[in-house]
Amino acid sequence: MDKELKHTESEMNDDVLAGMKVLIVEDNELNRDIVQEVLKERGLIVTEAADGQAAVDLFCANPPGTFDVVLMDVHMPVLDGVSATRQIRAMERPDAKTIPILALTANDCEEDIRLTREAGMNDHLTKPFDMEKIFRVLAEYAVCKER
Repeated sequence: MDKELKHTESEMNDDVLAGMKVLIVEDNELNRDIVQEVLKERGLIVTEAADGQAAVDLFCANPPGTFDVVLMDVHMPVLDGVSATRQIRAMERPDAKTIPILALTANDCEEDIRLTREAGMNDHLTKPFDMEKIFRVLAEYAVCKER
């Protein structure tokens, strides 16, 4: 096979992900900053919120299509990610029911996964962050949106 035709998974994901608009909701400032920087380096457009209430407020204050995906920490002060997801899903706007909301949590137990799914989260990503896995999952949602 011609070497020019070979692309790594990472390079293909970069093409799909470029310009994707992500709302990252994370109460830990260091985690939030790290994820934001890595996402931006790969061409994603990032908006951040420090807790679930801030995420709900941002989502509500912006028109549909402002965000393509939400990366939502599950355990946060003020309003946790499960409650924030429920509030977003209950909104009367076209994207509230369909925007992918991905859980970010250190807990990968079956009960935690069940709770996040019941709240309306689409996927479950664990901490510490595996950024390549996050990019693969984001690329899957980007490809699905294009169809």
